[in-house]
Amino acid sequence: MTTTQQRSQTTATDHRGLGVLDHQECLRRIASTPIGRIAFHDAGETVILPVNHVVDGSCIAFRARWDSVLASAVNQTSVAFEVDEFDALEGTGWSVLVRGVASTVYDEETSRRFEDRLGDQWGEQPDGTFWTSIRPDEVSGREMKATRGECGCC
Repeated sequence: MTTTQQRSQTTATDHRGLGVLDHQECLRRIASTPIGRIAFHDAGETVILPVNHVVDGSCIAFRARWDSVLASAVNQTSVAFEVDEFDALEGTGWSVLVRGVASTVYDEETSRRFEDRLGDQWGEQPDGTFWTSIRPDEVSGREMKATRGECGCC
């Protein structure tokens, strides 16, 4: 999708002039990006880690190892998930933030569906992994519309 096409899908702007992405466009952009970041609390500290993910309806799912720090993100009261893209040459970009509750996926059919949707991976996923699904409470996204040429700096 070209930058022009992306801009045409945002109509509202926020107080800083950034384009506001609607819910469906936020989910589409999450699905278009193979690696996102999950933020959660572990031992009183905030941890942010990269994860491969899939979008299933309005849920975002990722795999983790049972013996990893990421496993502590499961069944938390609150997690955040973020994806973004930035083009420094054009001065354009976007960011999507999801806040919600993460829970372990025990259903084998759902796990297989997630596995089938998973594309490029961040590192290998050895044995001992499980799927976690984030049920969003809030999904928001913003887009920088102006290119450097439009702002008069180049």
